[in-house]
Parts: sequence; C-alpha cells; structure tokens
Amino acid sequence: MATRIRKRILIALLCGAVVFGAAASIAAVSNSPADAGALRTGKSLVSTGPGFAGSVGDETNPARDAAPPIAPAPLAGLPLAGSPNASATRPVYALTDHPLFAQHVGLGRVDCELPEWQSEPEAARVFYRAAVRCLDAAWEPTLRGAGLPFRSPRLDAPAAADAARSACPQDGRPASYCDTDETIVIPYDAARPATAHSRRGAQLALLAHEYGHHIQQVVGVLRAYTDRRAEAGWQTAAGQELSRRLELQAGCFAGMFFGINHGRGDIDQRTWDEAADRARAAGDRPGAPRLRGAGHNAWGWWKWGSDKGDTWECNTWYADQENVE
Repeated sequence: MATRIRKRILIALLCGAVVFGAAASIAAVSNSPADAGALRTGKSLVSTGPGFAGSVGDETNPARDAAPPIAPAPLAGLPLAGSPNASATRPVYALTDHPLFAQHVGLGRVDCELPEWQSEPEAARVFYRAAVRCLDAAWEPTLRGAGLPFRSPRLDAPAAADAARSACPQDGRPASYCDTDETIVIPYDAARPATAHSRRGAQLALLAHEYGHHIQQVVGVLRAYTDRRAEAGWQTAAGQELSRRLELQAGCFAGMFFGINHGRGDIDQRTWDEAADRARAAGDRPGAPRLRGAGHNAWGWWKWGSDKGDTWECNTWYADQENVE
C-alpha cells in the first residue's frame, strides 16, 4: 500500500514538473521579444520595446491585413465613441506615456479613390482634397474609438508659396503643417520638385506626413512637445532631438497609412513604391540643422510604420537616441 502511494506521489510530481515546464515555455513564447517590437539581428533576437530600433530591409513588406485592428475599447479610461460621455473626449498632453501609444492600435482600412496626378495647380488641389478625405476616413474611427478627439485639418494648396493663407510663415519647404490654424500647406511651386516623376505616391506621401503632424496636434502630442522643447531650449541639442522625434513619428504615422491600405483602392504597389522613395529622401540635408532625422532613420521609421501598422510601434519618444539621430 505504502509503495503504491509513493509511486502515485512520484507520478504526480513528474506530471507537475511537465506542466510547469510547458507553462513556462508558453509564457516564454507569449512574452517573446517579438511582442515588444523585436528585431532579428544576425542570429539573435533583440528585444527593443516599442518603436523602430535599427535598420530595416528595403524589400517591400507592407502590413496589409497583418496590422492590428482598431482598438475596440477606449484607451486609459477615456470615453468610447457612442457612449454617454463621448462628448467629453479631450486631448492628452503627453509624449512617451500618451494613451494612443499604450496599446496596439491600427487604422481604419479604406479604399481610397484618388484622381490621377496632373502637374497643374488646380488639379493638385483636387488631388489633395481627395487625399485628405481618405486620411480622415482612416484616422477618424481610430481616434474616436480611443476616446480621443478628431477633426479634419484645413488644406491650403496655393499655386505659389507666397500666396499661402495659413497663419504660419512659409520657409520654402514642399509641405508644412501650421498648428496655429491646423492647416496643411502644400504650395504647388515648392512641392513640384519633390514630387517629380511620380504618378501619385510622392504627392500622397508629402500630405500623409503633414497629416501625421495634425494627428499629433489633435490628440495633444504637439502641445506637449512644444512645452518640452521650450524647457529644453528651442535650438539646443536636446531641443533639436525633440524635433527629430516629432518628425520621425509623423513619418511613422504616414507609413502606417500606406502599409495598412496597401493594395486597397488606389494605394497600389506603384503608389507605395513612390511614397517609399519620397520617405528615403525625407531626412536632414547635409549642413542643415538636425531637425528631421538622418536619412536612414527617416526611412526606417516610415518603413517600420508601414510594416507594423501600429501606433504603439510609432512611439519615437521611447526610442533610444541612436534611432532618432
């Protein structure tokens, strides 16, 4: 009798060890670095936390339907769209710990119908208006579903930069965002050299980047950035690093839009390729202030956004300094 009891105890202990080992293995898999944005470097898998961390391959690998769905619940206790308190939606003035980056949140998938690009100012305005509607359709359900405010940006697409009506002065850039009046400004004469030989991808890429700044504005990130940069000193090294984090995040948001909608409507492979070419050229110019990010990081964050399709992965405020140089 005692022998049988000892055998049963031994068997129970062995089974417990097997179960514990299996549970540990499952936990190791479910908590693997890949869940935190891991990158494969050589033969080792390196946990990086959210965000781009190192070089990405140039091969086309848009997110498509592998991207996460729109968040089904409000973030950080903010009211869900359609709830009795939905009117209380408000921006959150934060950077690293902003609730939009607190969980995996994708964009709405849309079938963009865009006019063919024509190198003429009025046709360009028609194109950009259609593109803004498409970006609105992708971003609005995401922000409203997260309990965050949403509103469409204004668009100013004059024939010449000196005819821009936005409240912010123009500095010759192909496109810019004015937070004072929430306007995307794309002067035809300034944008044309940056979008040459593109059917629609480069034009859409310019707009999507500035639209990313609009998202930062309406959710509260842009104000938090302005406050932080004023504290750091606007033109100090720390202040310029904050500028790069802001710009690289806008690029990541733009990449999300292209990746999540790749192959849908008019976001075909050629459009994606042309947008990717524009992203590769979006970094700081030699000798210019370090405000936008090195070329390899500008491309890396855009591609990362396209591949991941996830606001959590666009948390540039969390990233190591080397990845925002």
